[in-house]
Amino acid sequence: MNRTLPVIMLAALLPATAVADTGITLGARYGTSDINGSLRQSSTSSADDLDINDDLGYRDASPENFYLQLEHPLPLLPNARLNRSGMDESASGQLTRTVDFAGSTFTLGETVGSTVDVTQTDIILYYSIFDTVANIDVGVNAKHLDSSASLTGSLAGNETASISGWVPMLYAGVGVDLPLTGLSIGADGSYTGYQGSRLYDLNLRASYTTDWHIGADLGYRRMKLNLDDFDDSYSDIEFDGPYAGVFVTF
Repeated sequence: MNRTLPVIMLAALLPATAVADTGITLGARYGTSDINGSLRQSSTSSADDLDINDDLGYRDASPENFYLQLEHPLPLLPNARLNRSGMDESASGQLTRTVDFAGSTFTLGETVGSTVDVTQTDIILYYSIFDTVANIDVGVNAKHLDSSASLTGSLAGNETASISGWVPMLYAGVGVDLPLTGLSIGADGSYTGYQGSRLYDLNLRASYTTDWHIGADLGYRRMKLNLDDFDDSYSDIEFDGPYAGVFVTF
C-alpha cells in the first residue's frame, strides 16, 4: 500500500476546533442503479474478463442502504457513522467468448446464469471542521467488502467465488442548510487508490427534516470497485443511480 495513505488518514483525524451539532440519526435508503463493467476471478489475463452486460445479462440493480450516525459536542473525539449497503442480483446471458472463472472454463456461446451479491460496511470517523449554516467534514472510512459471484453454465456447471477484506479510505463531506425551511443539500464521498486498485463511493443528496425530527431525502449515488488482485479478484464494476430515503433524528 502507498505509505503516504496512513499518514494522510491520521492527519485527517486530528481534532478540529469547531463544535459539531449533536444527535443520533437512523436512516434507510432504497434506489435503482445502472450496473456495468467486468468481472474476473483467479486469472491474471484480461481475456478472462466477463462483461457484466454483454456476457452476464445485467442491466440494473436495486441497492439498499441503512445507516446510523452519531454527532456529539466533544471536540477531541470524532463523530461516527456506520453504513451498510447491499445488493443481491441475478441474471442470465450468453458468453461472447471462452473464459476461465475461478478455475472453471466456460465456453463461447454457453448460456450462463449468475448471481452477484455485493455487501459493503463502512465505519466512518470524521470531524466537522466547519459547522454553521454550511458544514465541512473530513475523516477516514474503513470499508469492508464482502461479496460473492456464482456462475452456472449449461456445459461447465456451477462455480462460486467470493471476496472479503478491509479497505482504508479517505472521507470528506460538505453540506448547506437552508434556514427556516428544513431543507438542506449536501455531498459526501470516500476514495482510495493503492497497488493498482481504485475505489470510490460518492453521494449527492437533498433532504427535508420536519419539526417532528422525521425526514426524507432524494439523492444520487455512484460507486466504483476497481480491484487488482484483491482477494484474487480483478473486477472493475460501476454502480450509479438515484435513491430515496427516510430518517429520524434524536
